[in-house]
Amino acid sequence: MNSWMGRKFLFLYKYAGKWISRLINQKRRKKEVYRILLFCNAPAMEEHLMNYVEQVEDGPYQFFVFLGDGYTDGAGKRLEGTLFYGKKIIPLVHLWQMFCRYWDLIVCPDLDYPFWLFKGTIPLLYIGHGISNVSYDRGKTVYDYGPESYDENGEFLFDKVLEPNRRIAALMKEGDRKFEDLICHTGYRFAGKIKAESEKGAWYREHLHIPPDRPVVSFFGSWNRESLFHVLGEGLFDVCDRLKDQYSFIFSIHPREYREYDPEIKPMGALVEQQREKGFTVRSPGEDWIPYIMASDVAVVDYSTMMSLAVLAGKRVIVSEFPDEKVGACSLAYQLKRTFPVLKDADGLESALQQVLEVPMFEQMAEQFQDELYVSSEDYKKKIQKITEEMIAGRQK
Repeated sequence: MNSWMGRKFLFLYKYAGKWISRLINQKRRKKEVYRILLFCNAPAMEEHLMNYVEQVEDGPYQFFVFLGDGYTDGAGKRLEGTLFYGKKIIPLVHLWQMFCRYWDLIVCPDLDYPFWLFKGTIPLLYIGHGISNVSYDRGKTVYDYGPESYDENGEFLFDKVLEPNRRIAALMKEGDRKFEDLICHTGYRFAGKIKAESEKGAWYREHLHIPPDRPVVSFFGSWNRESLFHVLGEGLFDVCDRLKDQYSFIFSIHPREYREYDPEIKPMGALVEQQREKGFTVRSPGEDWIPYIMASDVAVVDYSTMMSLAVLAGKRVIVSEFPDEKVGACSLAYQLKRTFPVLKDADGLESALQQVLEVPMFEQMAEQFQDELYVSSEDYKKKIQKITEEMIAGRQK
């Protein structure tokens, strides 16, 4: 009974807040400093929001952040331990603080709102949290434009979307005219940094104590049944052990694989960690991925964002087998799977490595795919500043 009453009260509280926010925000206000609300629903979204802030922080903006349900340790009431700590960003503790304030812009890295809103009340910018590959509608579209990106009335959730992939932006606009004004092609936010870091491969090998006398192969696996380590199986580590005199190997697996998430799937995080005992290099989830991918010559990947990041880093790629419907038909992942060698089991690793390292075509193809995502840090900054200015200016009319 108490639980039912609690849910009922929360519903009424949010519903009332929706109307309060509408009343406060329906009147346009011109001012010298504009309020931008950052909604962070999980720690993994922090770097993407901070990247956005870094592009526009020199403008006339005041930043606020609300930490969502993904923070289960009470971090929603403080910024210590987050990437926002020590920055000129004001934390909001209660929902009512969002209901009762005028906002010039709300920025979201995932398909979630900080609170219920009337469509068109406050400008909403979706910056995304990766590169569009994964599909939740059996390959028709990528996640950013799939069923989750529409409200109950069939309207798109956001007013503007930052799209990192030039080809996807063009295809979406050609397929539906409503995306013409909605999608803003920007290039990938970390592309400039990745390009700069890609020239430091030898330095990273030395930093990670990896011998310079043999090719370095990294495995970057996502999570779930169709992810890399589950597809290749435990036999992968035996194959790598047999090949360790010819190659150096790096293993990295998704944080979810360190705990149970499905009673029918055995997580493989602990098994990956055990490979340290055999002398292999293992990247733990909390570590920066940059040193490990830059130290590599070849990246073995699945359908996750790491596939695209490996291409941006200029690495030759091997793809583990996954169902086509896991990724959008227009995604970079769909194209890569039809270009680079595909591993269906661990036994095919040696042959795939020989193929991808010896055939110059694969290096040339990686360069072509890079062009879909690349943008210089300077151009990216200008684009984000322009989009932000235009969205706020449109609100003042």
